[in-house]
Amino acid sequence: MLVRAKPAASESTDVQIHSDLVETLFGTAGSFFAGLLGGLIAPALAWLLLGDRIYLYFVALIAVLGAFRLYVFFAHASTPVSLRRRDSLEWERLYAIGAVGFMTAVGTSVAVLFYNHYNDVLGIYSIVIMMSGLSGLAGRNAGRPWIVLAQSLGLALPLAIAAMMHEERRYLGLALIVVLLIVSIHSTTKFLHGNLESALRNGLDATRQRQKFSLALNSMTHGLCMGDADLSVTVVNRRVIDFFGIVAAATPIRLEALAHAIGKSVGMSPHESKIFFERWKRHVTMPRASIFTHKLGERFFEFHCERAEAGSFITVIEDVTIQKRALREIERMAHFDDLTNLPNRYQFQETLEEEMVQLRQRGFHAALLNIDLDRFKDVNDTLGHSIGDQLLSAVGARLAACVPHPHVVARLGGDEFCVLLRAGEHLPEVDELAANILAEMHRTFIVENHVINIGASIGMAAAPDDSETSGGLLKCSDLALYQSKAEGRGKAIWYSQEMQDALTRKRAIDTELRHAFLANELIVYYQPVVDSRTATIVSMEALLRWRHPTRGMISPGEFIPVAEETGMIIELGAWALRQACNDAKSWPSNVRVAVNIAPRQFQQKDLAEMVAATLHESGLEPDRLELEITETTLMVSDDVDSKLCEIEALGVRLSLDDFGTGYSSLGYLNRFPVKKVKIDRSFARQAIESPKTQAIISAISALARDLSIDLVAEGVETDAQLAFMASKNIFLIQGYLYTRPRPIEELRPLLKYWRAAPRQRGVIYVQQASVALKRHQAPPINPRLHHALRAKNRVRGVIASTELSEIALYRSGAGLWLDDVSNDQQFMGVFGGERPIALHETFGLDEAERPANRRVKSQEI
Repeated sequence: MLVRAKPAASESTDVQIHSDLVETLFGTAGSFFAGLLGGLIAPALAWLLLGDRIYLYFVALIAVLGAFRLYVFFAHASTPVSLRRRDSLEWERLYAIGAVGFMTAVGTSVAVLFYNHYNDVLGIYSIVIMMSGLSGLAGRNAGRPWIVLAQSLGLALPLAIAAMMHEERRYLGLALIVVLLIVSIHSTTKFLHGNLESALRNGLDATRQRQKFSLALNSMTHGLCMGDADLSVTVVNRRVIDFFGIVAAATPIRLEALAHAIGKSVGMSPHESKIFFERWKRHVTMPRASIFTHKLGERFFEFHCERAEAGSFITVIEDVTIQKRALREIERMAHFDDLTNLPNRYQFQETLEEEMVQLRQRGFHAALLNIDLDRFKDVNDTLGHSIGDQLLSAVGARLAACVPHPHVVARLGGDEFCVLLRAGEHLPEVDELAANILAEMHRTFIVENHVINIGASIGMAAAPDDSETSGGLLKCSDLALYQSKAEGRGKAIWYSQEMQDALTRKRAIDTELRHAFLANELIVYYQPVVDSRTATIVSMEALLRWRHPTRGMISPGEFIPVAEETGMIIELGAWALRQACNDAKSWPSNVRVAVNIAPRQFQQKDLAEMVAATLHESGLEPDRLELEITETTLMVSDDVDSKLCEIEALGVRLSLDDFGTGYSSLGYLNRFPVKKVKIDRSFARQAIESPKTQAIISAISALARDLSIDLVAEGVETDAQLAFMASKNIFLIQGYLYTRPRPIEELRPLLKYWRAAPRQRGVIYVQQASVALKRHQAPPINPRLHHALRAKNRVRGVIASTELSEIALYRSGAGLWLDDVSNDQQFMGVFGGERPIALHETFGLDEAERPANRRVKSQEI
């Protein structure tokens, strides 16, 4: 092939213009073929008329060059446009070779013919052929002016030369005309070329703008339709076709036809398509911009319609299916709980409000059940939140199965659910439903092979009996739920006015307590802990009291729980600690002060710093301060070990209060640096009558002795209780037997010596009914037992003898000890006891060392 291939490349503007100009060379086929034929006329006619062989040669040369031009012409026509444009320089060169060569051959033949036959018709032929050839060059080949110039010179210059060489000078004018004609044609060609190139550039720019517009139009994420005032649509972008799957229709197209095509593509009925068209038509004819949303098939589309100039319109179509679904999901999330798919608090409150309106208008009744799961926190803490979430989902499913339609089950948040029994003329069996719910909640749950047992507490309120407003009904059910939990959980309790009254009192106490704290109405009372062996005070427990200006003394049981619930206990506890340390500073150095630390206080991160600062401000020695904590505090607080270690590092003693009422974990005594354990007062009340209680106290006493922990018996109120505690080696006593909590002013005189403190009086058992006690001059007594007594600091008496044996008599705060020296028998008299307790039971003698049992009688001392 004449044209060689070249690598494809992106065309610049100049290259594209050049390609377009080269294409114009091959654009006029009629004049091209006429020019080929016209070039043969003059030499062919001259050869036929004159028979001169030279003209035959010219005919042959012109024919060969014409054939070459035909070959180039047809080769160009058969080559793809993209390749022609790519090889435009090559095609220009081939065209120029054929055109210039052909014109030069024709011009030379015309010049020879004119020179030889200037007075003949053939001379006229030569001039006419030359002129006709020149006349067509500028119009047909203006795309490449240099080719026109070369053709003009080849065609006309030989004739001009022949005219100048003629012997008759009159032909010089002809030569001059020919030259001027060449100049004129060249000038005209350049002018035409400029206009042509400018038109091509403008066309190219317009094409590019149209391409950009089309690209932008079809690249839009929205569909676009543009139409005229007669509702004919002139522009439809590709997105519209993609949206609805319609076949691209030629524009313009009627809006009605487009609407029906869209309706048909999405499966709409003719009636539905007509409704869609009428709606679209109504919006595009509105004088202002408007928007409407229409569901087409399974998707939603938003049509933005706006009027333009001369009544034309523009419609932008947006697929808003995702947004619609997102809005629906947002709406669902706003009204429904993700875990359980039950209505959430917002939706439930709306429903409840609507029900209350119906209730008021129609005189109906409704009921509200507020449900809170028991032990759910334990599930989260032990099995993790993922299991907890699945458990909540299972709970929601069970509740929904328990409650029939049209009643409503909702999850308010966390582990709190609500059941609304919708308004009706009569309430359904609410108690029966509540019992069914409790049973379902107590039934075992299986979550990921975990066996989970929880429960529920329910608070119930009725409308309009309890409240006629949604907020009031929720509050009433909340109070009932609170009461259900306070009574031990796992119950369904109806709201009562007493609950509201209690809440009102609690709020009043909270308000007045804050005022009392600022008005210095709070005072610290103290209750001593007494060593019953010596009747001396070893420590005093600080107890907060409230002296109300009008109500008198308010019980701590009334305001301390409120302070703990509201968090005010932190301020009160810090104040009580400061007051107690300041008071204790003036006490004897052997008397400690004990201050209770509430669970909320213990959760403070800076508890140890607060205690240290208080000790520093008061000047109290750290080992004279005891902080009393309960098992509950240890269970609910975080970082217990580190906090207790920080407190112990200060030198402050720790006391475990109310021991035996909670879990009574022995691990606490081993794990934490506890120096003192206080047995709960309930044990002292049952110590005389309950053998089980006696056994427990014995075990605790032995454990405390082995761990070197001080043991205090709380709540001792009788001599019998005091004697029993002494028999179990419990000598630190706190209780009303000694004194109630009192102001420090009343207790201060007793700190050094308490003469009137209760002491043990009772019965001593001896061998005979008739006993004569007399002084004895240091009889020989059992050395080992005497040493044990002294080691225990127990010797407090004289030496005596009976008629049958010598007895050493020792008095202690806990009782009277007898040492039968002659028979190596030892007994202890115990107040309130029915038999003597052998000394080995106290000092742990071996079996071989135990005294023989003897029947004895008593003599009161």
